[in-house]
Amino acid sequence: MRTCSKCNIEKPLTEFHKRNNRPSGYASSCKKCRAKEKRSPNYMRNYDLKKSYGITLDDYNSMFKEQGGKCAICEIHLNDIKSGKKKNLCVDHDHKTGKVRGLLCDKCNRGIGLLNDDVNVLNNAINYLNKNE
Repeated sequence: MRTCSKCNIEKPLTEFHKRNNRPSGYASSCKKCRAKEKRSPNYMRNYDLKKSYGITLDDYNSMFKEQGGKCAICEIHLNDIKSGKKKNLCVDHDHKTGKVRGLLCDKCNRGIGLLNDDVNVLNNAINYLNKNE
């Protein structure tokens, strides 16, 4: 017998998925609770944000609201971005520390990424553009 971490009901081990990486050899939540969780519309988005950036969907939504739904660099609103089917701003993070810096549109995220997040290179690009106005 094992108690499910979600519904807190004691159930037989056959009600839990086997997990070799767990001390008990079984998942902490029962099959029924796990199936319910996976049907949630935001389950995968929350899972991806947590795994990739260490933030939750609530954290993302707070940042989005704080930025007014706009890219932190070009300040274009998500609704005004015409980049196909992309429905979210990108989570920008420092690749060395993993620290999340803000939300960017796809173009700005790719731009600073292609310039290796290097402030000197970005300043050189600004100087180049200013010189050739």
